[in-house]
Amino acid sequence: MTVHQSISDETRPAYNYAYLDEQTKRMIRRALLKAVAVPGYQVPFGSREMPLARGWGTGGIQVTAAIIGPDDTLK
Repeated sequence: MTVHQSISDETRPAYNYAYLDEQTKRMIRRALLKAVAVPGYQVPFGSREMPLARGWGTGGIQVTAAIIGPDDTLK
């Protein structure tokens, strides 16, 4: 482990990114892996409730939020 890694681990906030808890992120990542790894597989996916304005599709936003990390910026 480098000095940079140990410092960044200590200063990371203790909250989840982009409204998603760890269980939801895990569910989305597993669905993405099946979609990529199994040719022709259509992934059934029901998105969770998210506090977004009317008219926004939440599926793509949830997928994006599931794969971002502490060093990424979601705009």
